[in-house]
Formats: sequence, structure tokens, C-alpha cells
Amino acid sequence: MNKPDQTTVDKEYAIAVGIALRTERKKQKIGIELAAKAMNITASYVSQIENGKKNPTLSVLDNYAQFLGMDLFELSLKVKIIRSPDKKSLNSLIKDLSSTIETLSELKSGSE
Repeated sequence: MNKPDQTTVDKEYAIAVGIALRTERKKQKIGIELAAKAMNITASYVSQIENGKKNPTLSVLDNYAQFLGMDLFELSLKVKIIRSPDKKSLNSLIKDLSSTIETLSELKSGSE
């Protein structure tokens, strides 16, 4: 089986990021103009991000995620779910997340 080239992977990732951001923005009933104004970027740039046509900087992604009430971790989980092609992958993701949450809880209780 051939491995996809990096350009294909980058494009798929950009599309998944855009879907995650657009879905959350629309879920909150926020218009593209308001989102752009709040992040101090153009509506055109927001549209290009949401349509997977631009790969924004980490700073822009962080600002967008925060504007929507998320952090980058939550955004990355949404992207991973969008990119998971099947139920088996999603179950694996859930298992990994459960393990991560358990580890974080142990770390937190150990520091108290």
C-alpha cells in the first residue's frame, strides 16, 4: 500500500481543521464577519481557513480556538475525530484519551 505524500496529508489536515472550526462557529451561530473582526483578520482569510485553502499559523489557530471557547487540545481532538476514517480508529482514539485523562488525573492528585 502506498503512503500518501506530505502535500496530501497537509491538505487533508487543513480541510479537517477548517471543518472543525466552521462546525463550531456555526454551532455557536457566529457569523464569519464577527469571527474575523474578533480575531483581527479578514473574513476572506477565515473563509480560506475553514475551506482548507490556507494553513494558518499556530497563533491564528490558538486565537480562533479561544474565540470559540476551546483550546488547541480540544481543537486537535475534533480534527483527529474528523480525520478518523472508521469506527475502529475512533475506538482507539477514545481509548488513548481515556488513558491520557487518567494519567492527568493521577498527576493532578499527586501534586495536591
